[in-house]
Amino acid sequence: MDGGRAGRAAARPRVNPFPLPGWESTPMRPLRPWHRPAHRDYYVPVDGAEAAFEHFRQSMGDLAVMLEYGRLALVTGESGCGKTALVNRCADWVVGELRRRDLRGVVLDLTGCLPTDQELSIDQRTAEVCDRMFDLLVDAGALRPESEERLDAVRDVPRRVFPRLGRALREEVALIVLLPSPNELVDEVIRYARTLNSAKVLFLTESAYLGTDEVADVVRQLETWVPPITLHVGPLDPGDAQRFAEDRLARHAAAGTYPRLSDDAIELVAKHCQSVAMLQRFLHGTYEHKRVTGLGYSEADLVTVEDIRAFLNTKSRNGPVNAP
Repeated sequence: MDGGRAGRAAARPRVNPFPLPGWESTPMRPLRPWHRPAHRDYYVPVDGAEAAFEHFRQSMGDLAVMLEYGRLALVTGESGCGKTALVNRCADWVVGELRRRDLRGVVLDLTGCLPTDQELSIDQRTAEVCDRMFDLLVDAGALRPESEERLDAVRDVPRRVFPRLGRALREEVALIVLLPSPNELVDEVIRYARTLNSAKVLFLTESAYLGTDEVADVVRQLETWVPPITLHVGPLDPGDAQRFAEDRLARHAAAGTYPRLSDDAIELVAKHCQSVAMLQRFLHGTYEHKRVTGLGYSEADLVTVEDIRAFLNTKSRNGPVNAP
């Protein structure tokens, strides 16, 4: 019997504890709970994102302003700090709040709708967004039948579509629109905000380039409109790396076997990772490299500083990665 138990234990798969549910083959994709509800429980309070999310919820309140006038929320922060994950969390929360009011929240993801191989003016960008949004609205069955025909004729004219959007929606529908990151910064954000004043619509966007002064300029220029909600996500704080790693390592004990992180390894990643994306890249990559090599990958083993350096050295042969 003891031999049978040992055999069953030995047969447990060796797993990497860092991918997200459903995205095991794409470990660097951000949390997206409005699309994958299992992601809702994967948020860890690091880099100030929890405080930003609470600020968003308080600013949205009972959604009365959004439902009557529309809202715009802007998330700023350095690349890789978790802006997209926060945007997706905000979108998911609004969908849930709308459901409590017997409304159907429809999320339209326009973040990747613009071509990356050509430079577009603000007018061209907003027209492209507007045109693509119309397709998604039709696919989601969000428009009143009579409005769908009228908007189709002007589908790439933002000044004709966006102000009429709230009235064009079915009575039970409200929209959460994820916009592409603004290219021309303040001017583009202002253009969106002044165009996108539609009842029952929340527009969410993010930027890695808008600083404190630029955000203040946006708010100042829109002071006679419904003020935008501005959120900021910062770099990792002391203790964030350990908090993140412990959260992920505690989730997958039933899925298979994997080693723990040594104290020195935690200290190393905390020292060299400035963002949650970099932290995820270091930890997932190190575990995957160690798992594939097949050496020392049991619950009795540890992931060490040497394991992290081995992963980084392997990556450096395929790109400019500096091993700490």
